[in-house]
Parts: sequence; structure tokens; C-alpha cells
Amino acid sequence: MAHRTEFYLYKRRKQKGTYWYVCYLERDSGKQMTAKSIDVLKEKLGLWDFHSVTRRDEAVIIAKKALDSGIVFSNEANLPFIDYCLNFWDWDNSEYIKLRNTAKAGSIGKEYAHNMSFFLKKHVERFLPPGIKLHSVQTRHLDRVIVSLKDENLASGTIQLIALSFSLPLKEAYRRNLIAENPALKMMKIFRVEKERGCFTYDECIQILSYLKEHKSEIYPSYYLAITLAMVTGMRSGEVRALNVSDIEKSRYEGLWKIRIAHSISPYSGLKGTKGNYDRAALIPEALKNELFSNADERGIALPSKWGGYISSPTLRNTFYEILDAIGIDEERRAERNLTFHSLRHSFSTIGRDREIPQEDRMVVLGHKSREVNDRYTHISDEALYKVSTLTTELFSKL
Repeated sequence: MAHRTEFYLYKRRKQKGTYWYVCYLERDSGKQMTAKSIDVLKEKLGLWDFHSVTRRDEAVIIAKKALDSGIVFSNEANLPFIDYCLNFWDWDNSEYIKLRNTAKAGSIGKEYAHNMSFFLKKHVERFLPPGIKLHSVQTRHLDRVIVSLKDENLASGTIQLIALSFSLPLKEAYRRNLIAENPALKMMKIFRVEKERGCFTYDECIQILSYLKEHKSEIYPSYYLAITLAMVTGMRSGEVRALNVSDIEKSRYEGLWKIRIAHSISPYSGLKGTKGNYDRAALIPEALKNELFSNADERGIALPSKWGGYISSPTLRNTFYEILDAIGIDEERRAERNLTFHSLRHSFSTIGRDREIPQEDRMVVLGHKSREVNDRYTHISDEALYKVSTLTTELFSKL
């Protein structure tokens, strides 16, 4: 049987001279891979002596050494692409996740990693060639995933999140020299089209709170409390999920406790400051404070996930959408009105306006910072919080 050629060499002329390049052939299909510089391979093999390879026989030796050393086709590079990505998001065994969480505790939570695996299985795998290997993935394959998801009318923000499920593993594969180039770098850009955010009516807010009250035992406590907290304070999703009981203290008003809103959380930055790095506060009823303290884990995380760590945005959002479905606001109506979890924040502000709570007071609590408002309310912020807390108390009383 004839031996299949493993690679071939050619010279490429550049501004500073002529250099040897090698094109390896995929072992399973025989397809040509992206060319690699012989000088770069020489450096990776530890043979770097500051002299470029000029002789063909030397280039052949280096190309063969690179092949035999596993630089070209490592075991991981030969994995099916989806398997590699699923291993990457395997929270218990992923070296990448361990490194990230060692560098900064809580950077990637188990729930978030689980969601990334879910995206890969549900939204990515079906649009890729069956069994395609990591080293065989090209930009056109990734573009097909993006176009297909757009054709299914998924929101641009959701598509961006799905794209992260495979683009981050590819970035790490390139960093570790498992692949010659990162095909995600040239992938079709996903632009977020921001429509005017929808807003729930007061009656719809009461319906949501009534559902939470009636089905409290059926909803995981952290999701129940997260939705409640966002509803009655206007806090952002990342701020709610990042809440620690150490951020809650007694206020000077009877029966009210103050939340210091100083942190948010994202999958890649971990814990960080709030939007604009603007610390603010909100007052909540003592009964809600007690529930948050009772629900907290040993690290003080007020809303821990089922698997430990922080609850994730997709899981919280899905739970919220299930509640909206149950009260008659289905996916079609959500899309039509652009209703999302963030709409709770807009609803809180709008209802506050309808209750004639001054805009400046609402801005202090919601964190819509301006120099004028900040200067004006430096010394009377507690009074502003108290005015807004009348709406918080009213909504919470419906639970």
C-alpha cells in the first residue's frame, strides 16, 4: 500500500527574505491544513538559535520532529470539536476553569459551565459537520452556526452567549498551540440590535408577585428571591446575583434594612464593580432581609446556585420566563413587547414615576448617575432611599 504523504514544504517570499513553510495533511481526510512556519516550529521544539532554516533537508527534519512531538496533532487536537469544548466546560475536570478560579475565585461557576455545555449540545452541534475534529474547524463552520441561529430568530444577545461556548475554547486551544490559528477571530461579527426595552404594567407586576407567592415551594429559593429582589428594588441581574449578606446592614428606619449595591458579576470578569463603578444603596423590608440571610451559603452568597457558587444569568432568565408563560405572557408576546428580566428594572422606575417619586430620588437608587444628581444628593441620600422604599414596601407586601 502506498504511504500517504504527511506534509509538503514550500518557500514563501517575504520582505526580509525567503522562508520555509510546511503544510500538513489531516490524518483522517487528507485535507491540507493551514501552513506553518518552519522557523516557528523550530522555536516551539526548543531548537531556536536565531538563524532561519535555509536548507530543505533541515526543514524536512524539523517538520517531522514537530509531527512526532505532538505539536501538530496532539491528542486533544484530534478530538471531535464538540467533545473538546464539552471537556473545556467540564467544571469538575477542566484545567482552564481551575486556572481561572485559582487566579480569581468564583470567575467561572459550575452553573455557568453547565449552561455553556447546554448551548453546545442544543444550539451548536447540529450545525457542524458530524464528528469534525478540533484541528479541522474553520471560520466557515462557525459562520454557519451564527447564520443558522439568526435564521431561527434568536436574540442577538443570546447568539453572542452561544458563540462564547465555542469561541473561548478555541481561543484557549490556540494559546496552547493545539491549533495553528484561531478560526473564531475571523468569525462573522454579531451586532446587538438594541430595541426599546419593554416594561411590565403595575398589574402584571402584581401577577408576577402573586405567582411567586402561590408557587413559592415549587421555585428554587435563590430564583424566587432574585426575581423578588429585582422586582422591588430595580437592581440589575448581575447585581442581584452578586449580592452577599455582608452588603446588608440595618438602616436608621424602623423595619428597613439597607443593601449596599457595590458589586456585579459576569462570567469572565467574575465579581466586579457595578455599571459605571457607582456604588449605591436600596432599602428593603426586614422580612426580605431575613429570607436572604436564611438562604445564604457559608460564604455569605445570598443567592447560591444548586451546584454551589453564584446562580447564572441564563438559568435565572429561563426560570423567570417560565413564570411569565404561566401568567399568560408567552414567548411571542415577550418578543413583541421586548420583555426581559431587565424589564423589571424599567418597571420599577416607571411605577415609581407613576407614584410621583421624584426622578432624582429614583436615579439615586437605580444608579442612573449624573454629576448634578450626585452632588445634590451627597448629604440626603438616606431620605431619597426612604422615599423610594415606599414602593419597595408596597410591592413586597403583595407577596
